[in-house]
Amino acid sequence: MPYLVYYDSGTSNSRIYLLDGAFQVLYTEKKNVGSKDSSIAGSNRVLIEGLYELYRNMLSATGIGEGDIERIYASGMVTCPYGLKEVPHLVIPTSAEHLAASIVCFREEQLFHRDIWLIPGLKTTGDDISMVNNLRGEEMEILGTLDTLRARYPDRKKIALLLPGSHTHTILLEGEQVTDIFSCMTGELFYALSTSTILAAVLNEKTEGLDADMVRLGARNLRTFGFNRAIYICHAMRLFQKGTPLERKSYAEGVVNGGLVEGLTWKCQHGWEGCETAVLVSNRYMYELYGALLADHPFLKEVGWLPISKEKSYAVEGLKKILSCGKGV
Repeated sequence: MPYLVYYDSGTSNSRIYLLDGAFQVLYTEKKNVGSKDSSIAGSNRVLIEGLYELYRNMLSATGIGEGDIERIYASGMVTCPYGLKEVPHLVIPTSAEHLAASIVCFREEQLFHRDIWLIPGLKTTGDDISMVNNLRGEEMEILGTLDTLRARYPDRKKIALLLPGSHTHTILLEGEQVTDIFSCMTGELFYALSTSTILAAVLNEKTEGLDADMVRLGARNLRTFGFNRAIYICHAMRLFQKGTPLERKSYAEGVVNGGLVEGLTWKCQHGWEGCETAVLVSNRYMYELYGALLADHPFLKEVGWLPISKEKSYAVEGLKKILSCGKGV
């Protein structure tokens, strides 16, 4: 039978999926390689090599021949300037049909020697750069959640869909339309602090779970003192042996991610009026983190969760939705 390969490739990580004709996941594997590595190297060769390694590992592990792979699809940062090929964003609002019609065929001749079909990201527009947002890859997860959200929240006219990652994007959904995007740099900022600053000793301590009170303290100090002072307090906690490793790390998470929640408060006051439900598409850790940050939020009264795992990918569901339009196949 013919199979499909789908890459969900981000800033820091890329995951391959082998799908059968019913879009069941037969194999998946992740590698720590993404557009960031191409940007640092000044060449996309490192990304292509990483994607190809995932591809060869998949063929070896499953025993499937390359001739059995009908098509390869990819979304995410592979469409940015440091990806495989830059593909322009689509301007919201958009639909599955529009995305399907906008898929770009890229011939990769360095290692794959075959076509890879690239799915574009989304963006907002406007003259004020402060209001401009964009995403690449998350459009697949958004489409993949629509049926579940419709069934779970049939009466909600507006939903704030949070997609944590290297960049955390919050999507305003009105029905099945993406009407706004709010983008923040969260995972990348946490990674930079944990690898290139004196806070590495704090943020790399081995811990499990979260301390919700310390998460909220970090967010509160962010509002009170600003980012620079709030994150310094995390350093002071370790320097003067205040708190446990879990408390210090939870505090830092509150500082780094608290700014996103502050921004959501502003959005709910200016354009997202009537939005009272936030839904996380994430693992349990990120759900608990944002659940703590959004507790007692003045506008977002309800926090839901759509769990993801190796076995459950809303991006794969999004690909299925796009290809069911009868285009791009």
